[in-house]
Amino acid sequence: MEVACGQERTLSRGEVFTAHVFCGGRKIPAVYNVRNHKFVTLGYENHADTAIDTATVGCVTVPWKVVAPDGHVFRVTGVGCHAFANCRRLTEVVLPDSLSDIGDQAFMNCNSLRHIVLPPGTKYLWPYAFRGCINLQRIEVKAAVPIDSYNDVFDERALRFATLVVPAASADAYRSAFVWNMFRYCVPNWDGENIKNKK
Repeated sequence: MEVACGQERTLSRGEVFTAHVFCGGRKIPAVYNVRNHKFVTLGYENHADTAIDTATVGCVTVPWKVVAPDGHVFRVTGVGCHAFANCRRLTEVVLPDSLSDIGDQAFMNCNSLRHIVLPPGTKYLWPYAFRGCINLQRIEVKAAVPIDSYNDVFDERALRFATLVVPAASADAYRSAFVWNMFRYCVPNWDGENIKNKK
């Protein structure tokens, strides 16, 4: 179909475009991959390149929606393969509640990453997603149902030393679920209950 002069064509599945993530209150360029007419993944679908500059320092916040060059608004539902791999100076990544999955090797070798929160809608963690994240101290999971994961998602050091924080009502389910039962330290998150009781 011919596109009128000055008008951007609609992006198709598998195409990529540059939008942004936030770091230290400023926007930095990031690559997004179109899943369909509503959803995108941060990073490439099956590619070894990262979504952001590997020299990025500090805490990165991934927005829940981004705008493509054609003006179309997409919801961010995934972190793609290698999206943050080898970003060795990241200390924290804040993921949107719209997220459903984290791809293969997405955070591999992010060896300064200390804290990660997995949003309530997260359903899948693909192989090696957090391998090499040797300094993870706290993994907070907000999903009520244990997230489907491969046994090689986390580094052995994280399984031994990081604190896994899970919804209080789901603590027993996580302690018996595959992969999650490998964590030495699994504690319930009572914060939500405490807030309710204070009201």
